[in-house]
Amino acid sequence: MVIYAIFVYHFYRFLSRRDIFSINLEKKIATGTLKSTGKRISAAPRIAAFIATNFFIFPFVIFLWFIGYSLFMFMLVQNMSTATIFLVSSGLIIAIRMSAYYSEDLSKDIAKLLPFALLGILLFNPQFFTLSDILSRLAEMPSFVIEIASFMIVVMIVEIVLSTFYLIRIRFFPKKD
Repeated sequence: MVIYAIFVYHFYRFLSRRDIFSINLEKKIATGTLKSTGKRISAAPRIAAFIATNFFIFPFVIFLWFIGYSLFMFMLVQNMSTATIFLVSSGLIIAIRMSAYYSEDLSKDIAKLLPFALLGILLFNPQFFTLSDILSRLAEMPSFVIEIASFMIVVMIVEIVLSTFYLIRIRFFPKKD
């Protein structure tokens, strides 16, 4: 239980952060960065890093989250089709990412709900699921490649739109200390 709880703790805390990859654009964009000579440092490297993480690293991380939440769902629900499980898992991930821009605390609560519900079920009914059921559902995954790819595209678009609006907001409406 402890190993599972530690895994879930790190899993949901990582997923629920607004700034998953800390490029620290918020501070740089809101205040500007100056060299010791007083000249402004180019933001191009930070913007390039931002684009690279959103188009290359973020999709890989999202795919891992998708697989993780799908596995949790495979264990939790027995009478739901694989396509529906994938839809619910993707909707959950999008909801977590969207709520992270509103409140990271809310996002954390949503992200840990499913894994800890699974832990509760397994504590009270260890025979709730069988390994063969999970393996048979995992064997169905290749037939859903198009649906998984479309989910990846949708979540990337949602994340890029949210982060762009967030960067615009902090640029023109910086936080007051």
